[in-house]
Amino acid sequence: MPTFDATTKSVFDLHAYNLFKLGDIVAIEKFLKIKGYNGIYPCRSCKIKGVCGTGRTYYVPIHQPRDLANADEHVEWDPHNLPLRGHQDFIAVTKQISEAPTKAKKEQIAKQTGIKGLPSTSRVLSLDYACCLPWEWFHLLLENIIPNLINLWTGQFKGLDAGDVPYHIQPHIWQEIGRETAAAVQDIPASFVHVLNNIASNRSLFTTESWCFWFVHLAPILLENRFIKRKYYDHMCELGNIMKMTLHFEITKDEVDNIEVRLMQWMNNYKKLVNFV
Repeated sequence: MPTFDATTKSVFDLHAYNLFKLGDIVAIEKFLKIKGYNGIYPCRSCKIKGVCGTGRTYYVPIHQPRDLANADEHVEWDPHNLPLRGHQDFIAVTKQISEAPTKAKKEQIAKQTGIKGLPSTSRVLSLDYACCLPWEWFHLLLENIIPNLINLWTGQFKGLDAGDVPYHIQPHIWQEIGRETAAAVQDIPASFVHVLNNIASNRSLFTTESWCFWFVHLAPILLENRFIKRKYYDHMCELGNIMKMTLHFEITKDEVDNIEVRLMQWMNNYKKLVNFV
C-alpha cells in the first residue's frame, strides 16, 4: 500500500508479509502445505509417526501400541527428545518432491514425510517454516484438551473405557456440577466472565472464555471430592496451575523451561492414571 516516508518526503509501496501466524489447524495446514492431522506424519513440529486408530484417523501417542503389525516400529517416544523438524527439513523434502519424476512418486514422498510442497510464502526468505506457526494456547487447551478431559471423566470419549472406571464422575454428580456452574455466574462480576451455562446439559454453548474461567477458577472448587480417588482431582488442578503460569503478563526463560518440564510430567502422570502404561 502507498505509504508516506517522512524522512524523504516521498511515497513508497509498503509490503507486509505474514511472518508469524496463529490459527486453527486447517488454516495452518494450508499455509505450510502439509498433510496435517489426517496424515501418517501429522505433526508440523516433529517427525513422529502416527498410528492408525478407528477408521482412517491417525494418532501420535508417546507410547505406541505394542501389537503393531511391524515389530520393528518405534513404540515409544521420549518427550524430552522428540525428532523435531527444522526449516531445512521442509526445504529438503520439497526439493525431493519437485525432482520426483512422477505424480505417484511425489505423493509417496508427501505421504512418508507429511509435507506436500513448498509454501507459497517461500519467496519470503526470512520465514522459518519450523517455528513460524507456534502451537496456540487457545485451540490446544480450550478447544481440545479440556473438553476431551471432560468427555473422559463422563465416559463419553470415543467409547474409551465406557464401563465403571475410577476416573469417571457419576452422572448424577455431573448433573449437580452443571447446576452449580450455572448458578455461580450470578455472583461473579462480568469483568471476569460474561456467561456460564450448565456444563452438563448446555456444554455446546460454552465459549473459550467460559472454558478458561470454568477450568482454571471453578473446577478446583466444583470437582473437589467428586472423583472416587483424590489423585484425579490433583492431576486436574496441576493442569490449571500450569495454565495460570502461561497467562502471566511477563514470563522468564526459566519459567518457560519449568512449564515445559511440568507439562511433560503432567502428560506422563495422565498415562499412568488412566492405565495407558
